[in-house]
Amino acid sequence: METRNVKQKEVGAAIHGLRAYIKALELAKSVQESKNEYRYEIAQDRGSARIIVSADQSEVEGTNRPLTDWAAIGKPARLGLIGLKAEKEALKAKGEHVQYSLNAITGEAYLSQNGQRLEGQPQSIVDWAKRGHDVETKLFESLRAAVEHGVDDVAKELRKEMVRLGVIREPRPAHTAEAPVQS
Repeated sequence: METRNVKQKEVGAAIHGLRAYIKALELAKSVQESKNEYRYEIAQDRGSARIIVSADQSEVEGTNRPLTDWAAIGKPARLGLIGLKAEKEALKAKGEHVQYSLNAITGEAYLSQNGQRLEGQPQSIVDWAKRGHDVETKLFESLRAAVEHGVDDVAKELRKEMVRLGVIREPRPAHTAEAPVQS
């Protein structure tokens, strides 16, 4: 029997896959900024998911798939985005302005400058996922070391970088509201 945590991770990976696929559908229509034309639905039993057209609730052909299929798309897409964002930031620090693109339908992922793909860089999600995994591993190792040695300011900065690159999510704010007083 599957544990709850494993299923939650699968759902999280599937959501990354669904979002990346939606972005690819938008890019196919030359939409750079989302207009929320598409959305995803995860079945109540969490066994499958699909993408639908927001306007008429019709299903996008070929997108009603098992959740495991979406998770298989989402895991490398998430890591690929981490790799792309990290490399973009590294190049930005050198004064270069680049953009990244990731297409979950075609499997392509690349950096471009002035509309031209950068040579000498990976061109696929799978290859960028390898770089993303390395970035993620180094960040977690650095964070662990900072926490173990009590270097709180370094740990705080590492967490900010991890959020910016998509390695971790922004922590939810602590609920500080007190319960209402009943009379």
